[in-house]
Amino acid sequence: MTRTSLDTGPRTEGPPVRARRRVPRLLEVALYEFALSTAMLFIVVTAVRWMAGPGTPFAALFPTPTTQLVAMGLLVGVIVALVLGPSMRRETAGHLNPAVSIGLWLLRVLPARVVVPFVVAQLAGSVAGVALARLVWGEAAARVGDAALRPAADWSIGAVFAAEAAAMAVIMLITAFAGTRPHLLKYLPAVVGACVAAVIVFLGPLSGGGANPARQFGPALVSGTTGLLWIYVLAPVAGSLFAALVAGLLKWRAPAR
Repeated sequence: MTRTSLDTGPRTEGPPVRARRRVPRLLEVALYEFALSTAMLFIVVTAVRWMAGPGTPFAALFPTPTTQLVAMGLLVGVIVALVLGPSMRRETAGHLNPAVSIGLWLLRVLPARVVVPFVVAQLAGSVAGVALARLVWGEAAARVGDAALRPAADWSIGAVFAAEAAAMAVIMLITAFAGTRPHLLKYLPAVVGACVAAVIVFLGPLSGGGANPARQFGPALVSGTTGLLWIYVLAPVAGSLFAALVAGLLKWRAPAR
């Protein structure tokens, strides 16, 4: 399984040199996660503002919630695939999702020391991206709730939690399966992007279709709709934990570092 390399110095160097180089490399990759998460959430809020916002000239192109979800699913799925492919080749993360970072640590792909910086960078980038969109689009972004997710009115808390967790579990199980089969890795960005698109299209009207704590974290905080935020944060992490347990039982884990 492809791993994120955070040691840039030769292996023959002594521990003090490796320690000096490791921290800048970790900071660099964390900033990369922050920048990508900021861009992602800015694009999401911007897309919602122009597809569903008041007075948008594109209303005729996206006349129904279904067409809006399909467009959003395709947009986000393509972005995920485009980010993940180069990131895997360069070993520079590009997760865009705290549950993915945690899941890859549980699968022994990421070292423990990078998990907290990655998660903090992704959540901070989520807030920064939404705040930037609010700054750029002003009241128009606020009137679409800063793209915050909402479940269907007739869906219970338990059903929303289960759906969001299951979506993340499927994505991580696919990742774990491909990660132990090198000949499948080249297809992983496209497959994960397609999975993300499917989650948005099919679960969007039901549970919200997030499967990513960073997707809801910024929109919920900026819009002030934090009542169900804990579900959208914890459910994907629970899904990653479940996937790691299943992968461990099936011996789909990468060897320990």
